[in-house]
Amino acid sequence: MQIEIYRKGIFQVLRLKEDIGLNTDMYDLKAVIEAQISQNICHIAIAFTQDSYLYTKSIAVLISCSELIKDVGGSLAIIEANRDIIDILSVIDFDKLIKMYKNEEDLIQNQPHLAP
Repeated sequence: MQIEIYRKGIFQVLRLKEDIGLNTDMYDLKAVIEAQISQNICHIAIAFTQDSYLYTKSIAVLISCSELIKDVGGSLAIIEANRDIIDILSVIDFDKLIKMYKNEEDLIQNQPHLAP
């Protein structure tokens, strides 16, 4: 899985460069998130492609990643989600566990403020 990684405010953005679908191995994404956490990066935003679609396996990996990040006091966000992803995550109330932002500008403007 190709992932572009860069910083936006307090968030490390993981921009997926390929569509997520039924046969996508999302464990590559989990490994990248685990590596980020090991480097004390605990605020992570994932940007899916516009043609991505989440299935049971990919949702399970996202939940696992969310728990890993929460355990270290961080936050997981999704940016630029397409309508299918928003609908799926809303139906299972996953949108209550993580924040979803319209775009990177929205992410920056609404990111949590950290105590010094």
